[in-house]
Amino acid sequence: NTRMRCLWVFTCIFPLIVAEDAPRVTIRQGVLEGRYYTTRGGRSVFGFLGIPYAKSPEAELRFKSPEPPEAWEGVRKAKSDGPPCVQQDVLDYKNRNKTFGKEDCLFLNVFTPTLNNSANLPVIVFIHGGGFYEGSSHSRVYGPGYLLDKDVVLIAMNYRLGPLSFMSTEDEELPGNLGLKDQTQALRWVQENIHTFGGDKDSV
Repeated sequence: NTRMRCLWVFTCIFPLIVAEDAPRVTIRQGVLEGRYYTTRGGRSVFGFLGIPYAKSPEAELRFKSPEPPEAWEGVRKAKSDGPPCVQQDVLDYKNRNKTFGKEDCLFLNVFTPTLNNSANLPVIVFIHGGGFYEGSSHSRVYGPGYLLDKDVVLIAMNYRLGPLSFMSTEDEELPGNLGLKDQTQALRWVQENIHTFGGDKDSV
C-alpha cells in the first residue's frame, strides 16, 4: 500500500515538475513554453517552435499581404513545428497533383543558447530554399544541432509558396510576391522580439 501511494504521488507530481521546468519567454503576443535541445557538441539549448509571426493568410487574407500576429491568452505551447505551407508533393512521381500542407502556415522556430535578454548574441535568420514552390522550416532539417554549438540565435521560417504566393494579376486583387512579403514580416517580428531570446536586433 505504501509503495502504491508513493507511486501515485510520483505519477501526479512528476508531470507538474516537468511542466514547470520547461523554458518560458514572454514576447509581445504572449507567453511561450518551449523545450530543450542538445547540440551535436553536447550543449543544452532552448527551442521554441511553431511561433506565429503573422495572422493566418486564409479566407479574406488569402492573396493579401501578411498582417501582424494576434495576441493570445495564457501560455502557448511552442514545442512542435507549425505545418508547412501548401505545396506540391514533388517526391510523389506517380501523382503530380498531390499536395500537402496548410494555408495557416506562417510560423517560425527560434533556437537560442540563452534566455538572457541582454546577451546581445548575433542572429542567423535562415530562409529555406526550394524554388519558391516547396520546402519548410522543419526542425528535423533546420534545427540547432550544429550552429548552436556557437553563441548565436537561429531562426527558421515558413513562407507562402507557389500560386498562393506568387500568382499575380498585377493589381490589388492579386498583387503577388506574398512569400517575399512574408519573409519581410518575419524579419519585423525578429526586430520586435529577438531580444527576449538573447539576440541582438542590430546584428541579424
